[in-house]
This record gives sequence, C-alpha cells and structure tokens, in this order.
Amino acid sequence: MLWPNATRVLKELGLLERVAALSGPNQHFLVRSRTGTTLMDVRLGHFDVPALCTRRSDLLDALISALPEQRLRLGHDFQYFDEQKSSVTTHFSSGNRNEHDFLIGADGIRSRVRTQLFGIREPVFRGYTVWRGLARLEGAVSKGSNSETWGRGKRFGILGTGDDRFTWYATANTGPDHVDCHEDRQGELLRMFEGWHEPVESLIARTDGGTILKNGAYDLPPLKRWGQGRVMLLGDAAHPCTPNLGLGGCMALEDALVLAKSLCREATPELALRRYESLRRHRTSHVQRRSLLMGSIGQWENRLVTGGRQMAASILPSRIFERNLRKVYSYVA
Repeated sequence: MLWPNATRVLKELGLLERVAALSGPNQHFLVRSRTGTTLMDVRLGHFDVPALCTRRSDLLDALISALPEQRLRLGHDFQYFDEQKSSVTTHFSSGNRNEHDFLIGADGIRSRVRTQLFGIREPVFRGYTVWRGLARLEGAVSKGSNSETWGRGKRFGILGTGDDRFTWYATANTGPDHVDCHEDRQGELLRMFEGWHEPVESLIARTDGGTILKNGAYDLPPLKRWGQGRVMLLGDAAHPCTPNLGLGGCMALEDALVLAKSLCREATPELALRRYESLRRHRTSHVQRRSLLMGSIGQWENRLVTGGRQMAASILPSRIFERNLRKVYSYVA
C-alpha cells in the first residue's frame, strides 16, 4: 500500500509516474463480512497525489533506477561497526571494511545495528500469522476498490495492483511457531477460508503455491531513542509495526526524505541525525500504536464480540474513519 503520504515522497523524488504506471488505484477501501456484505466503504477523498497498490518489487526497481549504479553494493553481510570521532567503520563477514561519515541502520525488525546500539530487543509476537500471495484474476474486483474481510480470528485482504493482478493477504490466530500443515500452505489456506465470499477462494487457488509467503505478526514497542553519535536507525529497524494499516513501507519512505532534508539543512551529520529523529519519533510511535490496535480488533475471535464489531462497523458513519485516515495520509515529509 502506498498511501498519499508515501506517493507524495515519490513525487518529490520524481518517481511517482513510473510507480503509478505499474500500480493499481486505491480510491475505496471496503470492510466486508465473510459472506461478502459491505460493512463500511471508506472513501479516500481528494489528495494532491493518488493512493496506490503496488508490488514491492516494482517499487524497489523504481527506487534503484534513480541511483547511480556505483552507489549500490549488494552481497555484503553486515556484522558490526566501529565509531570514531569523525567517522564510522562498517565490518562485513567477508572481511571487508568501509569508512563513512555516518551510518544509517535500515536493516529491518531484527536489526544488527540496533542490537549493537541498544542490546538485544526481541520482536514481540502479536498472536497471529500473515500469509501473502499474488494472483491474476480477470474482473475479480471493481477497479480502485480494495478490501479487507473480517471473520472470527481471521481476515482476508484484496489489493489490486493493476493489469488484473491482485496481491492478497490472509491472517489467522496462531502460535508463534505455526507449522505448515501436511496439505501445504495453499491447501491449508483453502481449507481455512472455505465458504468465504468470492473471489477469496479463487485468488488462493490461482496463486502459485510455492510463492505464498508466511510471516508471524511482530513489532516492537516504540524505542526511547533511535541512535547515538553518527549512527542512526531508519524504517523497521527503528519503528517496526504490524501490517494492519499498510504503512510500514510508507513510514520508511517518509523517514528517508526527512533524513535527506535534515542532512541538507544542518552543519554536521550529528545535528542532522538528531533533527531527523526529533521530527519522526512522535509520528512513527503513533502509527505503531494505532496499527497494533487495529490488528487486535481485526483478530477478535469471540462470537459475541465479533458480532458487535460487525454491527458497529455497519452503523458508524464511514466519514468518521475517513476523517481520521485523512490526518494520517495528509502528512508531508
């Protein structure tokens, strides 16, 4: 999901048109019951930039295309860093070492840079597993209308990424060490979502079973600080959140632009890193908490509680949610 707060960053980078050409529009977000009844139609309204659904690989290709080839060095397994008074040296498993003016640890929820800075902080499992897949299915959903369907302890999301391609995700309450059943991931999902409205089963069935991804839902409570000296964290290394708002990648894009602008405005890397952190911590901690809450509500399993959730969703005016979402998506990095 690339909400307007993220596509605004892409526009400033000169990459929005390229990404939009490989994406699907996101104009409505429907919340449905497992029978297909629309409980809520959240309209995104008018922004200066579009909301899009895109494959992560297409987004990465667009970002990489904007870099001079020599700026990107792949295949280096980071081990640790040494910080000096005016530089940072990175060490890799190959024995290579490089000296830099500063270091940005954008190495994910299990960040090695964060571990060296603050010690081991184990990600927190939030009680459910997420599966993801990609399928082609002609006419499966109205263009621009993406959705999430609520069941008891299970959800299924459908995101159109253009050209009759759909990224889907499924969630189910599990333990942290959920093991694939003997029937394989695709078979297990078809059984778990049997009888759900179309095109849920069709999307699962049309997906290459070997490509279905599975991850536990993890995050970390907001950190008190993100760095020290010439070393700083960015993206999931700094503020990992559960995927319930579709904002993880968006937050990383915001981080990157705020960091770049801070480096342009401050006299030293240390001042720039402090500025970046001070501008970002409140927003990202808000998104972390909100995403955690939405995931908890979405994974409710008790029959009475889920019945009340369904009734509330169908009665409450969608404009309440639209107004709240607008505050999140109006952010300018």
